[in-house]
Amino acid sequence: MLLSQLPKGTVAEIHSVAHPQEDMQRQLLALGFDPGETVQLMTKAPFGHSLQIKVGSTLVAIHSEDASYIHLCD
Repeated sequence: MLLSQLPKGTVAEIHSVAHPQEDMQRQLLALGFDPGETVQLMTKAPFGHSLQIKVGSTLVAIHSEDASYIHLCD
């Protein structure tokens, strides 16, 4: 499953981050989207363009397109 597909309120573990743009890959990792870290979808903006994600104990907002490059454990 991808982070962009995670139902609201569900907690999951990150399996991998594979963004095709190297700069964005580094930024996602710097924000805490590391393999093994837990994430929870808190809210989706209208039209689903951005997501508020709890990464560990930190709240982060990212574009849903970027969330589609974050793979979650089954």
